[in-house]
Amino acid sequence: MVEHGSGNATQLREPAGEPLETQPPEQTQETFAPAPVRARKGTRARPIGSLARFFARTFGPGALTLGPVPGVAMIAGLISAAIMAIRLLVPEPVGMADQGDGHSLVCSLGVMNQRPWDYAEFTKYIRPGWVPHQFYGEGCGANGTGEPYYSSQLLFLWLGKLFTPLLGWGSGLDTRAVGIVCCLVFGLLIAALINVLPGRTWFRILIAALVTAVMADGIFADFFVSPYSEPAAFLGILAVSVALLGYWNGRGSRWLALLLVVLATAFTFAAKTQTVAWLPVIALALLWKPWRQGKADGGAAAVEPHPAGRKLPRWRALVLPATAVLLLAAFSVASVNAQPKRFAEVNLYNAVFVELLPYSPTPEADLEWLGLDPSFINSMDTTVASSRSAVYNPRYQQFQEEISLGKIVGFYATHPERLITMGERGITAVLTPELGYVGSYTEGSEHGPYEKERRFPAVLGLFSALKAAPVAFVGMQLVTLLLGLAVSIRKRSAVGRLAVILVLGCWLQFWAVMLNGGQAEIYRNMIVVGFMAALCVPLLVALISILASDPEKVLAQKPRGRRARAQRAVS
Repeated sequence: MVEHGSGNATQLREPAGEPLETQPPEQTQETFAPAPVRARKGTRARPIGSLARFFARTFGPGALTLGPVPGVAMIAGLISAAIMAIRLLVPEPVGMADQGDGHSLVCSLGVMNQRPWDYAEFTKYIRPGWVPHQFYGEGCGANGTGEPYYSSQLLFLWLGKLFTPLLGWGSGLDTRAVGIVCCLVFGLLIAALINVLPGRTWFRILIAALVTAVMADGIFADFFVSPYSEPAAFLGILAVSVALLGYWNGRGSRWLALLLVVLATAFTFAAKTQTVAWLPVIALALLWKPWRQGKADGGAAAVEPHPAGRKLPRWRALVLPATAVLLLAAFSVASVNAQPKRFAEVNLYNAVFVELLPYSPTPEADLEWLGLDPSFINSMDTTVASSRSAVYNPRYQQFQEEISLGKIVGFYATHPERLITMGERGITAVLTPELGYVGSYTEGSEHGPYEKERRFPAVLGLFSALKAAPVAFVGMQLVTLLLGLAVSIRKRSAVGRLAVILVLGCWLQFWAVMLNGGQAEIYRNMIVVGFMAALCVPLLVALISILASDPEKVLAQKPRGRRARAQRAVS
């Protein structure tokens, strides 16, 4: 007896007038085969949702497994280096014109720039060629003092000088060759980044591509073809980031990982004096020990236990990184003291007469607090080279004896309300990264003087949009910091730690610029801060992807769609 309503709706009805028992077993089996299930109204797959699931499956981090992918990393590094080189040299070279500071650095290589003597003329266009020249006395050094100017950028400039004749650009130095050197180093760092990132290969490629997009913006990339020291700072920050990820991952020799962090940090500190402000966060990063037992969420391998099977005492585990911190601190002091005294004096001058006094409601009282003669009020809002400069004041020696960076920090510590407006001006400068007072093209090109190139203005567009609401810029960094803490605690991923270190380092760099120079050259001095802030974008993508990923949930999730409904109908 057949119960009515108990049959499957997808089964075929038997032919009318023909009993079921007369059909062969094979025919019966074919007759009752399930028919394709048609989608009901309102259950059609949404294109946006399908696309999002596709990207999540392809570019999601998945299990946060560690381990190098050398083949993919090498190809990605070569592609990144090629993209940067083509972006800088094709169809015509672009770069950053020298405003005079480049001469102080490059002249130590025995070369001189081929350019007009007038400042307004040689800043209109980039002039890549530097010919051999022998300097004597005060002709080379910091602002005509003869004091040597040291920077780790000299390594790239020296390599560029070696490659210049090999590339057919004559003797001496061509900054286009320096740009190629920087592109190659950037490609190596991208390859290393892919090897130390956790997760699937496509996830690593995505983050590396976003870092390349940040570096490819003209506000950063143009410095590669220039005599400035900014490229060493950019590449040094990336090198420190890669080295820290390798150190926290804990794979391989701990000594080697720590050594790479120390070398990358020393290179960055030597690039520009302001990068020494990173020292506290580097100390935090080194003392933030790698995980030694267990596994991170998502299956990421933690640091293997001690080979002898016993855990080292906490104080012994901190001896090595603490020693590295002390070495970096000593190197920082030596690096700062090795810089020209003229630079330190000019920075202090700008901090007082360009930043502190002009934006003060009571400049006379501020001079009294600083212990300076009231006559210095006449030099307010001037630079060292101005006709009203304080250097012409008979009491200028008083300024040299009384003013130091520690005294300026003490002033703002007792006048904290002044930091609010100072911070607002600094954020505006960060969000205005395009240096409109120097050109980007060569003379004789189809482009006019001081014209800026915008071949790939990704970061420039983002910063221009954030400039309308600067609080969003601060919010972006705060979100990166908080998500970094969440990823570090919940997922135990080194990417979270890196986000915390980069954001804190960005803030320290910001205030180092504002307190030691202030408004003078603020737009160029904030370029490094802007680069670190722009790295928050790939970090945010990585952090959100890691927090949203749950490999176990994905594996346990039931299949959806037409095929899944057909499978359930068969069963």
